[in-house]
Amino acid sequence: MGSKLRCTVVLFLVLGLLTSHRTSAEKVLMFPTPGFYSHWLVLAEIGQALVDRGHTVTVVLPQDLVDARRAERSGFWFETFQDHGTGARIKELIDYNVAMAGQASTSIFHTLEAGINMTGTMTRHCDLLLRDSTLVGRLRAAQYSVVLTEPIFPCGALMAAHVDAKLPNVAVLRYDVYFQDVKATGVPHPLSYVTSVETDLTDQMTFLQRFQNVGFYSLVHVAASVYDGVAREYLGEGVTTQSVMSRTTLWLYQTDPVLDFPRPTMPNMVHVGGLNVREAAPLPKDLEAFMQSSGQHGVVIVSFGTIVKTMESEQIEVFTAAFARLRQKVVWRYTGEKPAGLGNNTKLMAWLPQNDLLGHPKTRVFITHAGYNGVCETLHHGVPMVCLPQFGDHPGNTAQVVARGLGVKLDINRVTSDELYQAILYVLTNNSYRDTAAHLSCLHRDQPQSPMERAVWWIEHVIKHGGLPHLRARAVELPWYQYYLLDVAAFLLAVCAAVLGAVWYSCSFICRKCCCKRENKIKSQ
Repeated sequence: MGSKLRCTVVLFLVLGLLTSHRTSAEKVLMFPTPGFYSHWLVLAEIGQALVDRGHTVTVVLPQDLVDARRAERSGFWFETFQDHGTGARIKELIDYNVAMAGQASTSIFHTLEAGINMTGTMTRHCDLLLRDSTLVGRLRAAQYSVVLTEPIFPCGALMAAHVDAKLPNVAVLRYDVYFQDVKATGVPHPLSYVTSVETDLTDQMTFLQRFQNVGFYSLVHVAASVYDGVAREYLGEGVTTQSVMSRTTLWLYQTDPVLDFPRPTMPNMVHVGGLNVREAAPLPKDLEAFMQSSGQHGVVIVSFGTIVKTMESEQIEVFTAAFARLRQKVVWRYTGEKPAGLGNNTKLMAWLPQNDLLGHPKTRVFITHAGYNGVCETLHHGVPMVCLPQFGDHPGNTAQVVARGLGVKLDINRVTSDELYQAILYVLTNNSYRDTAAHLSCLHRDQPQSPMERAVWWIEHVIKHGGLPHLRARAVELPWYQYYLLDVAAFLLAVCAAVLGAVWYSCSFICRKCCCKRENKIKSQ
């Protein structure tokens, strides 16, 4: 009996040690951005890491998406609402914008029309979410500990404030489309060297580029008010999207100092670039055999995400012809009919184990649209790139890749077969790209925590303390005239004016006295 008791005690001690690092199970709420599947993948990875830590994660989705998302993440809970097709419409508009991006035939009027349609649909989707009183009631009753939202869809933050104004909000973002994070964090944003990843500008700009940067910031910043009507209707008069975003407790930026250009930050802004990155796993036998068959020449990996669906046949022919000329084997993520003229060296796959392929020792170059998830995987595994950006953050990601010496850029809509072939060959044969990629990979890996471990630690830190007000800069609460020290400038100007006025008056008074004495003296003579 004594030995059984000792075994039981030892077992409990071991279990206690194994679980001592875990925090108590808490309820986490998430609001994914409608229409952007890549954003969902990142948010889902964070949610899964929290589930693995023992927390309960609930995702708010339109009813028609629940079955697909539940199949992907069976460990999540889901709350639903009826979006009356707005989510599907947003996806259609995204696909249309992808198809039209960069085409010469696209006029400014088509671009403005697409933007207006997207804005109207997004605000309608937001209105349907916030007006679902039954859903709001269920969320309030659940008493969540923290909410994860994306500033690209500010409605998540509005809904969180509608459910519980004191609920800590953790924003997960690559960048803020509307630059609301600038005012919400109080961080300085010098446009002389801080750019948006929606442009291809770097931190070294000419006068015209700085002018372009100022214009882009000013125009986009104005568009942030599109959700203000929804905010006022459900949260009260005087409430704006900006005022709600200013309550954000923590900002998890999908940025990496190794790749992204340095910029000012605040204590509640944390770098977690590379959330999706992991060490390479073994490939399926048939794919491994194909990789090994490349011999000393190696393999070129090609993936444009979902963009390939919108490519015209002429573009497909350009890529097919260029790949057929390579001595390397090619693994191409491609859906649709087999292209004419496809080389024997090219393997088409509807889906790629991209991270595992990039981490394979036979991989030589990655040809990509420069989506951030793929760029982070490439950085982690130290593979040079040939980038063909199209929309969103692709131009900015490509600018960073080129500036760091990690790859080259081509125009996906105008590139010829020979230009593509020569670019691939240049990156393959120029050792500087391989050396730079290896060096940057070492820098990226040399950190005390993985990006996911860091993100989870910070989220649990917020949960543990119920918010982190000590990390928020006082600048968030200052009126604009105090932030820019205009009141101090006005006071100093007034003091200077008073001193100068007093000096002027004194000099004038003395001069008048002197002149009067001189006149009196002359008269007396």
